[in-house]
This record gives sequence, structure tokens and C-alpha cells, in this order.
Amino acid sequence: MAKILTRCEVNAIMQECRTSGHLSEYTERSEYCVRLPPPLGQGWKRTIQLRPGLALNVNNVMHRQTHVYKIRHHLPSMPLIFQYYLAGGCRVDNDGLAGEVEEVAGKSYMFRLPNTGEIEEHPAGRHSCLRIQVAPELIYGFRERIDEFPTALRNTLENPATILYHPSRITSAQQQVLQQILEWPYQGLARHLYLESKTLELIALYLDQVLTGSPRYATPIKDMDRVHAARDILIQNAIAPPSLTELAHQVGLSAVKLTRGFRQVFDTTVFNYLRDYRMEQACQLLQTGNRNIQEVARSVGYTSSDSFAKAFKKKFKVAPSLYLQRTR
Repeated sequence: MAKILTRCEVNAIMQECRTSGHLSEYTERSEYCVRLPPPLGQGWKRTIQLRPGLALNVNNVMHRQTHVYKIRHHLPSMPLIFQYYLAGGCRVDNDGLAGEVEEVAGKSYMFRLPNTGEIEEHPAGRHSCLRIQVAPELIYGFRERIDEFPTALRNTLENPATILYHPSRITSAQQQVLQQILEWPYQGLARHLYLESKTLELIALYLDQVLTGSPRYATPIKDMDRVHAARDILIQNAIAPPSLTELAHQVGLSAVKLTRGFRQVFDTTVFNYLRDYRMEQACQLLQTGNRNIQEVARSVGYTSSDSFAKAFKKKFKVAPSLYLQRTR
């Protein structure tokens, strides 16, 4: 199977599994849940319509392939989105933003991108993400308090064509609420009301975080370009990467600035990013079933199978030998 799938290809596989009776999905009142079929990976996706104009999406999946989704045109009435990455991430190329954006675990994003085209790349591996969608008309109900909204949000409310994109770090308070949502307590109406209250609490926490001065970007745009260039060099030389000092010199930054920039842009260290990239590549190689573990380890830059196995298990919570058995 291809290592990269488009949205049409993903939908075709889903429909094929649905037709053959191999797709586990259900709809109950305002909730829809689907389990990812084996050809695409494992895990589940839920969508809950909490009230008119307010929806909650929770994805907890392991992709076997990289998924690339092309959005030709976000609608003018696009909802306001609050998105929280607990694992995995996404590379976004939106023609309304200044360059490609890397959305990563540990960060949250408030955005509204009406009338723009977009390409999203979701890499193979584990993804845990919670998304809140708020219809514009629901926000407009607070127009009498428009002066209390963060400036960027106020602009998109007063002029619906205005683009909004604001990343922030997930705070400990937000992390606690996210965990409470993922535990899915209660049943029936009580659970619905609980999830709605926690969803509104997350929105309140995000707005409070913005109002208290969370910066949009802490890294200057020029340095951000150099950080991305360093990331590209790492990927191109993943088997035999340069040292931190050499890498910093190649992109014209000090080692301290490069380290700080990686934390701000990718929310991780330089070589943790490299290790994760190697593991994602190893995951794809194991899925093909054409190489044994030692060959895969060498292909991603590990001379020791034991070191590779430890790194793989730390990343995916499963030994590569067991993962290899599951893919066959």
C-alpha cells in the first residue's frame, strides 16, 4: 500500500471497508464514532454535536501511512477552531499564511481561515488531537462584549473575511481539562452536559491565556526560516547528522538560538526531533514487511539493534518485533 494517501484514497478505503462490513462505526443521537480500519491503522475518531454551532472532535489514531488532504477553499462561513495536539502533529500550507506551519504536540491553535486554500500533511504514526468548532453565529451572540475579546479574535468577528491564526502552548490547566474530556465519564445526558461544560471551559482558558499576553510567535521570522532550514538539513542527513554546533553554523545561528528556536517552533529539542523523524521512517519501513528489524535500524541510522528497539518502544509504546508481527 502507498506510503502517502490523499483524502480521496482514504475515503475510498473507508467506503470499501464499510461495504464489506469491516468498518466499525455507530451513530447515537448527536455522536458519531468510527474505528480506523486495519488498512489505514488503528484507533478511533469521535464527533459530538454539543449544541447548535458547537461541536467537539476527538481523534486518537495510529496512521499506517502519511495522509495528505487538500482543501480547495475554506468557506466564508468557516467556524472558529480551537485545536489541541496531545500527540503527533500536522504540517499546514495555507495560502493565507506567511509560509508553511508546523503544528506539533504540546501546542494549541485558535484559527479561522475563510476563503483560503490549504494542504495538510498528517505523517504516519500516532495522533491524539482534540478540536472544538464554534460557528460564527454562536460567537456573534457576544457582540455586546466585543471590546473584551482578544484583538485578533475581535478583528475576525467584526470582519468575517479576516484571517486568524494564533498558536499557544498547552497550559497545565488546559491539560487537566483535556484529560477529563478523554476519560469520557458518565453516560447519556449527564455525559453530554459534562462534555459541553468542559469544552466551554477549554475555550475560556484559551481566551484567558491570550488576554494575559501569550505571544503569537516568540521567534523572529528570520530565525524561524533558519530553524526550518536546520530541520530540513537534519532530515536530509538523518543517517549521519551533523553535530548541534555544525548544524547551527550551517544555518547562521548560535547553538543556543537554534536550540531555543527548535523548542519554540517544534516544541522539542533538535535531536529529539531527529529521533522522532527516524522512528516515523522506521515505522513506514516496517509496514512494508520487506526488511527485518536490523535492516530497518541501519536504514534510519542505528548501528545497534538494541538502541533502535529502545527508541522505537519509547516512541510507539510497542517493541518493533511485535509491531512487525501486527503489520503482517
